[in-house]
Amino acid sequence: MPQVDVLTIGAGGGAYPGAFMLAAAGYKVVMVDEKGVMSGNCLYEGCIPSKAVREMALALLRKKKFQDYGVLGDVKVDYKKVVAHKDWVQELRYKQHDEELREAGENVSLVKGVAEIIDARTIRVKTDNGDVIYNTKNLIIASGSDSALPPVEGKELCITSSDIFRLHPKIQDVPDTLAVVGAGYIGLETAVMFNIFGSKVEVIEMMPTILPGAVDPVLADMLYKSLDPQIKIHLNSPLKRIEKTEKGVRVHYATPEGVEKTIDADYVLCATGRRPVVPKGIENIPGIKVTKKGIEADESMMTGVQGVYATGDVNGQKMLFHAAVRMSMTAARNIVAGNRPVDKVDVNAIPSVIYTIPEIATVGITRTDAQKMGIPVQEVSFPLEKDAWAQIYGELEGEIRIFLDKRNQRVIGGWVIGIDAGMVINMIGLAVARGLTARDLADFADAHPSIFESVQKAARNAVF
Repeated sequence: MPQVDVLTIGAGGGAYPGAFMLAAAGYKVVMVDEKGVMSGNCLYEGCIPSKAVREMALALLRKKKFQDYGVLGDVKVDYKKVVAHKDWVQELRYKQHDEELREAGENVSLVKGVAEIIDARTIRVKTDNGDVIYNTKNLIIASGSDSALPPVEGKELCITSSDIFRLHPKIQDVPDTLAVVGAGYIGLETAVMFNIFGSKVEVIEMMPTILPGAVDPVLADMLYKSLDPQIKIHLNSPLKRIEKTEKGVRVHYATPEGVEKTIDADYVLCATGRRPVVPKGIENIPGIKVTKKGIEADESMMTGVQGVYATGDVNGQKMLFHAAVRMSMTAARNIVAGNRPVDKVDVNAIPSVIYTIPEIATVGITRTDAQKMGIPVQEVSFPLEKDAWAQIYGELEGEIRIFLDKRNQRVIGGWVIGIDAGMVINMIGLAVARGLTARDLADFADAHPSIFESVQKAARNAVF
């Protein structure tokens, strides 16, 4: 029976950064992953490939704008080449991850297989060459999440984001028509991309707002009003069933008044959320708590069972790749410290970005949260129509808004809607994480011209 210091179930963001840290500290680490590659769903079918496609869509949109200015001729897109670019990015990053693994040394290895928990110290791994049983001193469960299909008739007719974004995907051409079930971040991001590429897109959402529960309702409404009106969004419209037609699929949904209507499309994308993938045999670890959100873990990523950690999507705290990376590092540090909680993750200070066009990003405590928590808030903002960088690109829509604790002007949160929101939010997130004040942001001399200047200008509205 192979003996290791740490075994990780999964080799994505919740596993490999911490695994490399532990290996560098002299720990013998084995990562077990069903795909047999590092980076998890992020690179396999998630954030990296989807953003590779999204940036091509944004480039096309900007080229069309320059066409309107009269400085560029006809603009067309070859979607097969968009997919080829996405595939190239994925293959490049897989190659780089392989190099990282080799450079990490003999203390860490990656095993392709399916892990089954026998107990907290014993893991059976089903490989192509048979079962291997490992004995481990510490266990990091980083098994990630998977698409959750809606419980309706015809759900097997859906495509998921995997069919669009995985390496060499099923979808190689732009569909004439696309129906999207779910107005969460995956649904909206995909709807925006294919709308730009030329698809007729309709989105149905059972809740009364887009991005339900994901962002502040005020921000969700701002995005809703900013999306291309060619994307038809049906709110308060629950999915009833899906059926196959001669030309594609037919989606049945109910209007807010209860009237059943249909959408005919080439494909129906089901983007109705993700569910944690809990390893088989988890019940063999007494003391582990599993809910609908996933495996319970505290801020130190500890499960309550000595030496057992849950990181990334599987704990449901913040289902984002960069959050998983931070969590894996925390688990590693606490293992090195003898399973003591010397490091903790502040999920409140981890930014969330939704790559629609315009894109939006949030971090920390925003308006609605502050009201519920009884925190006196001072809001400061700056409109992007006055930002030089936004003017250069002709993308004037949006704002930067910072939320301060009125008692001491400490930065407690913020949001950005508009150009480069996913970049700018990191500056506000660092302020939240480090307890900075409006004066700290206002006094920093951001490079000119850059979108970051607007953070400084927003903060200036709170200080002399």
